[in-house]
Amino acid sequence: MDLRLLDFDCSEDADGVVCWDALAQPQTHHNSALLQEVSQVLAWAFCFDAQGPGSLEDGANWDFDLQATLHPSGQPPVTAVITFSPVTRDITITPPASDQRIELSLSLSGTPSFAQAFRDHWGAP
Repeated sequence: MDLRLLDFDCSEDADGVVCWDALAQPQTHHNSALLQEVSQVLAWAFCFDAQGPGSLEDGANWDFDLQATLHPSGQPPVTAVITFSPVTRDITITPPASDQRIELSLSLSGTPSFAQAFRDHWGAP
């Protein structure tokens, strides 16, 4: 894969739906690179199918789940609200991560056609 901070594990169900799960918790100085990688992956997914994410059971081609936890130095972890804008391709974290370590999870699931396109583009397993 062309990604340095996101390392995806892949699983597939009997219907051919593929799910890639990545968990990243890099050092603080890699926060912006991590968010940029997530943005690249999600921007690609939105370009694949402009209808956007949705329930595969309801006919969508793909869906995603993005979550973040902030780890302030010397304090308990804080669950953050993390969003991606397909228009600006920006990721927003509230509260802002600033100098806090980010623990981020990204799950992408998709139909067989999405899965093949994802594999072709990202070199994923």
